[in-house]
Amino acid sequence: MFNQQKKPVAKPTKREQAKDYAVTILTNGCHFSGKLYCKGSTRIGGRIEGEIVSEGLLILEEEAIVQADIRADEIVVQGKVEGTVVAHSRVELSATCSFSGDIATPSLVIEEGARFNGRSSMETDAVVATKSGRKIELSKESFSEDDLKQDLTVAREKLSEVPVKVPEINANA
Repeated sequence: MFNQQKKPVAKPTKREQAKDYAVTILTNGCHFSGKLYCKGSTRIGGRIEGEIVSEGLLILEEEAIVQADIRADEIVVQGKVEGTVVAHSRVELSATCSFSGDIATPSLVIEEGARFNGRSSMETDAVVATKSGRKIELSKESFSEDDLKQDLTVAREKLSEVPVKVPEINANA
């Protein structure tokens, strides 16, 4: 009864855990300008300007207003987006979305009612020019873990340069 052997359970790797359980949420009312890095599932309902790099599912909600170059595994657009989108598995433009720009992805779904003004490429070796003139290649190599780590290192260095003021706490008060 108490001496039963437990069956070994395969534990997910750190990469699988981070991808499955990490969730990033920027709600309506949030504004972000710069380069946003996300790992795992991400929901954006606020305003974003700049660049978004997401390793996982990226959902741009109905309230979202995005002016950015976006690179992700899978993207669902429900809000307003201007920019270039490169997705490695799928892009879905929902009926509520307004998209202006270029899309490169192997699978593109456009629901009835969606507004799409731009170009799309579904070739596996497509090259897309972003608003900044930078070119992004649609291939698994272009979204390598080493590239993401390098991008994160640059972002951390820039964040470490930002002065942070910590309020003093008066223990005698």
